[in-house]
Amino acid sequence: MTQPVRPPADDGALVRIRGLTTVLNGKTIFDALDLDIPRGKITSIMGPSGTGKTTLLKHITGQMHADAGSIHVDGQDVARLSREQLYKLREGIGYLFQNSALLTDFDVFENVAFPLRQHTKLPEVLIRNLVLMKLQAVGLRGAARLSPNELSGGMARRVALARAIVFDPQLILYDEPFVGLDPVALNQVLKLIQTLNQTLGITSVLVSHELPAVQRIAHHVALLANGKVVAQGDPATIADDGSPWTRQFFGGEADGPIPFRYPAGDYATELGFAGAAK
Repeated sequence: MTQPVRPPADDGALVRIRGLTTVLNGKTIFDALDLDIPRGKITSIMGPSGTGKTTLLKHITGQMHADAGSIHVDGQDVARLSREQLYKLREGIGYLFQNSALLTDFDVFENVAFPLRQHTKLPEVLIRNLVLMKLQAVGLRGAARLSPNELSGGMARRVALARAIVFDPQLILYDEPFVGLDPVALNQVLKLIQTLNQTLGITSVLVSHELPAVQRIAHHVALLANGKVVAQGDPATIADDGSPWTRQFFGGEADGPIPFRYPAGDYATELGFAGAAK
């Protein structure tokens, strides 16, 4: 039986998750999971593929509801919010998608302006100034009229980040922000995440498999497996904490408490060898 690692006592948590239980298509994704996301810090969520890291982000934003347990964001119970209250909460949450999710029919400027046009009635001059301010923050003001297909992977990720911060959110969720980036682009994205945290006090939740990148900027790491938080702690030392979970995950070992093979019946029987041997 997997023993969960309890979150440390933290009255300053912006996101507080308790007893989160989710079952999808008969598979348990979360099994009474507990986790705290400290306010104003960068927390990395790590774990093997298929352990529900992106699903957890969807729970935090209210896109999915759990079968049991609760998620509070800034003191608000997400599952109990009305549609209007949930939309209001989401205005304070930026989301950086794994594939950037830029709108291909819009140029860079209009991609960043899109949330403002959809959710506000601001005058055009103010929208223009806000968009240029966010593009300046990510170093792409000069690329405002480029189309998404003219951008490199790193530039697209930075445009997506500008869009994610256009409402000056208190919380940003990053879903695999380092995938496909070359070393230069990776370094720039890391600096941007760190700068946003330090200068604006933004709370960041970072889903990633890249431990070296996480160790450069994160304040805290939580490792998910078997539906629970099985290890958490300082990014600089978590890989060496002696836990069989961290040893297997960060060491890339197939054998250990994290199952490598999906449950299946007897291999020989399925191939038809068992009957032939009789």
